[in-house]
Amino acid sequence: MRQIFHGFLFAVLCSSSAIAQPAVAAPKGQPADGAAAPETASPVQEYVRIRRGERNIAEALETSIIRFGDSAKYPGATVDLVGAIHLGEEEYYETLNKEFKQYDVLLFEAVMPAAAVQRGLRPGGGGKAARRFDPDQEWSDAKVGLAAIGILQVGMKDALGLDFQLSAVNYMPGNFVHADMTQEEFESSMAVRGESFSQILSREMAKAALEQQKLNPIAQNLDLALSLLSSDRVFRVRRIAAMQLTKANEGTAFAEADGTSTIITERNAKAFSVLQQQLQMGRKKIGVFYGAGHFPDMEARLKTDFGLQRQGEKWLTAWELTAPKKK
Repeated sequence: MRQIFHGFLFAVLCSSSAIAQPAVAAPKGQPADGAAAPETASPVQEYVRIRRGERNIAEALETSIIRFGDSAKYPGATVDLVGAIHLGEEEYYETLNKEFKQYDVLLFEAVMPAAAVQRGLRPGGGGKAARRFDPDQEWSDAKVGLAAIGILQVGMKDALGLDFQLSAVNYMPGNFVHADMTQEEFESSMAVRGESFSQILSREMAKAALEQQKLNPIAQNLDLALSLLSSDRVFRVRRIAAMQLTKANEGTAFAEADGTSTIITERNAKAFSVLQQQLQMGRKKIGVFYGAGHFPDMEARLKTDFGLQRQGEKWLTAWELTAPKKK
């Protein structure tokens, strides 16, 4: 039971934005806003982390904003990887909306039809209705898969007591630039690679099952059962989900045998072709707002292809993982 639950959570919460539905950096390693130190450092670079306090209690799930600069090829330019989690606290998205204002351009992810991209339509519920992307009624296999993930994310929203990214983020400002595959490009890539959403979900569940075999299955299933019975069950479920989200640091989500996939690596290549265009246009302060699962590959590309180096990072609280103390 827990294996399926874990695989489901990871595939739904770590997936990138589905086809859109209507509706100065701190020094490296420094916790944001004087927060307690995060979990013991792992050899894997962190893009999502759980902050722990006294007695090792999980207090919050945090996402990173990582700044890159010092490129001889693009002098004076900085690129921030701004981590996205598709469900979060209202205050989290309010903070992100403020952060986005500082950039010359903010590159964002959204798999939409080419016609919608050409018209400059945007995902989400903000702004004028004429500029919002409204999905058409032609449902290909790839679109069904993407939309299904989006629907599942919305369902998890209520279970976790959180807001949905596409409703809370304002995609309408003029500095927002689409940097993702079109729906047609996405479907073509999946077809060429022989990928399918059922295959991807099954593989992620199998990974979760394999990992759980290394643990005590009785204790793990008891933990899940207690999370559904506890008086603070929303926060217990959040803590289970948060553990799955930290797997984004591994950079292996949705990967085929060769370590690549349409969902991560092919879309990253498209996003960074847009990044290169913006840098060549002389943009100096650029943000890349993508799901944190994209970042291991993106960081490697920034260093290898753009000559950019890490300058610093800061952390934002996406989820509270413990109930507020009663006054």
